[in-house]
Amino acid sequence: MSEIRTDPLTGLTTIFAPERAKRPIAIKSSQGDEDQSAEQIASDPFAEGKEDETEPELFAVRAPGSKPNGPGWSLRVVDNKYPALTPVSTPGSEHDSFGVHEVIVECPHYETHISRLDLASFQNMFHAYRARLRVHRQNPRLQYAIIFKNQGVLGGASLGHAHSQLMVSHVIPEALQREIETAQQYQAEQGTSLFEQLAFDPVLVTEHFDLICPYASRFAFETWLIPRSRGTHYDHSRDEELNDLAAITRRLLKALETILGSHDLNFVIQTPPFPTGDDAGYTWTLRIYPRLAHLAGFELASQMYVNPVFPEQARKLLQRELAQEQS
Repeated sequence: MSEIRTDPLTGLTTIFAPERAKRPIAIKSSQGDEDQSAEQIASDPFAEGKEDETEPELFAVRAPGSKPNGPGWSLRVVDNKYPALTPVSTPGSEHDSFGVHEVIVECPHYETHISRLDLASFQNMFHAYRARLRVHRQNPRLQYAIIFKNQGVLGGASLGHAHSQLMVSHVIPEALQREIETAQQYQAEQGTSLFEQLAFDPVLVTEHFDLICPYASRFAFETWLIPRSRGTHYDHSRDEELNDLAAITRRLLKALETILGSHDLNFVIQTPPFPTGDDAGYTWTLRIYPRLAHLAGFELASQMYVNPVFPEQARKLLQRELAQEQS
């Protein structure tokens, strides 16, 4: 039976329609498991040894003795060569696009799927995110930052080499502002965090994180990681939290690949505006969206989503796979 649900935090509505999973789909993502062509690898601008094809590095994890903007790195952060936001400013203009747009290159070799990277790569990535957020927090003109990954054609990636992006702006998205207001109102009325309700029936609990399939998941096998500290800002996370996040995210992505096969995805670290107080009732989250189909006309027109997989079903399958992997 179909069912309509509304997410208590985002306010977004999803129609769960399990019959949709049976429909024939002839169009596939071009990412898939197809062989990486020699041309793709040869033209990869993010590969080690091609540092002169990117902007100068802003941050890097390097081998001792290696020099900036040369080989010897495990992770690099550079300005996006084709930025959506720019350091050029028009103060006072409603069209001011001042901001930061960076690329985090997650490994020195050509790899399309982050799940295939080792644990150290995941640790480097999550620590680099924190380091860059801490830098931009110092700029009083920047208010909001988002970290996101686009993997594969359906995920919106323009380059195959594993990378993620950081955008920082003076503009706070209305959708995030609504989430914060909802969390504040819930805490004022209930005396507890809304994120406690969201994490009520987790897929998995680690030392520092609750892994959940949201009640009104917009995408099949959508998962969120919520810090058990209920910390407000990602860049305030401790080393041990980020190391745990690296380990569970890697496990989760490998479990999703076992269940779904090779697939495209997005992930987002949703953290509130820099000035948000720790008493606001809001908690940062890592949200993973497997992209198994294109968004179509209904979703674009209505801002409602159609999902063929109930989160309860996704939770059972993920719990089974994660348990088998751990044993």
